[in-house]
Amino acid sequence: MRRHRLVAFFLVTYGISWGLPGLAFLLSALTGAFEVSLREYSPLMYLTIWAPAISAFIVIGITQGWVGIQAYAKRLLHWKVSWVWYVVVLLGVPLMNLLAAVMTQVTGGSWLAVPTIPISTFLVVALLKGTEGPFEEFGWRGFALPLLQRRYSGLRAAVILGFLWMLWHVPGFFVETVMTGAMQGNSAIVLLRLFIGGIAATITMTVIYNGSGGSIPLMFLWHWLSNLPYPWEARAGISLMQDVLGIVVAIVLVLALRRRYLGRENLYTDVTPGAPEPAWQKD
Repeated sequence: MRRHRLVAFFLVTYGISWGLPGLAFLLSALTGAFEVSLREYSPLMYLTIWAPAISAFIVIGITQGWVGIQAYAKRLLHWKVSWVWYVVVLLGVPLMNLLAAVMTQVTGGSWLAVPTIPISTFLVVALLKGTEGPFEEFGWRGFALPLLQRRYSGLRAAVILGFLWMLWHVPGFFVETVMTGAMQGNSAIVLLRLFIGGIAATITMTVIYNGSGGSIPLMFLWHWLSNLPYPWEARAGISLMQDVLGIVVAIVLVLALRRRYLGRENLYTDVTPGAPEPAWQKD
């Protein structure tokens, strides 16, 4: 593990996320002694979603010990970044979501709706959403991305991570999870959209990540805002227009900022700043 931290991270992440639930489903089917659920907010669902973060801490703990864990944990408090990146995330994500809703409505869909849920209900749901997907970022962007950027350009690292990130999501479409019903239609098209959209999102997040000096909290915030059930939405799920806008934004960023944040320079590659790196590592 000391020599191949990145490989270990992905193996542990996939093992926890789908190996443990798979084993639980198998034992449940064979014995009938208990029921297994991966529905939203269930304990096993949290284990699945938090697996990247758990994996990152496991690998850091084994390879760098308590000093590494402390150094990594300090990055979770890295909120002091340029206000520009906060504007990009806090305004950009909701505005893109609203624009996708408007475009869907204009093209004959039924997305826009007058908000009907009480603000208190929305706030509760929003807080609960913050306990799910955003925690993935402690592993994907906090651990895997900087190690990938040691080997590859920012763009190539984003494409690789985006593919592996979406591959991790695939089983969630075939059992009843939070992903169920996110996209409907032909399975091949659904999966194609999943991978293309995920890679585009990862490119955008990589620009923000490198521009903000590797801020994990900012990635947490981006993921949280992306998952919110906004009051103006008439239905849940991922619209085609969201995919289209995400791809367009990613292309614009590649054309405009590739050299600055997606090339070989200005990349954030530290995982545990200040802590000694494992000997003989081959990330």
